Amino acid sequence: MSVGMSLAMKAKQPKQKRCDRCDLYYPVTLDECDHCSQLNDSQLAEFKAQHQETLQGNSTFGKYLLFGSVIIGLLLLLSFL
Repeated sequence: MSVGMSLAMKAKQPKQKRCDRCDLYYPVTLDECDHCSQLNDSQLAEFKAQHQETLQGNSTFGKYLLFGSVIIGLLLLLSFL
């Protein structure tokens, strides 16, 4: 993707701001965060913990994909020798 295309796509995205309670982003057009505005403190703590678990799971999955792509790359390289 070219730099110009990246800038054009970024310009189309709605402006966002970070929530002080949950640290997630939400559109500027909303008055309150759509992730945590309806949650009390205990529900917010549970939401944050669940979000951290999701991020950790995504990170682990990404490491597996990277490892798999390195193995495939090595196999392709060895097939040409």
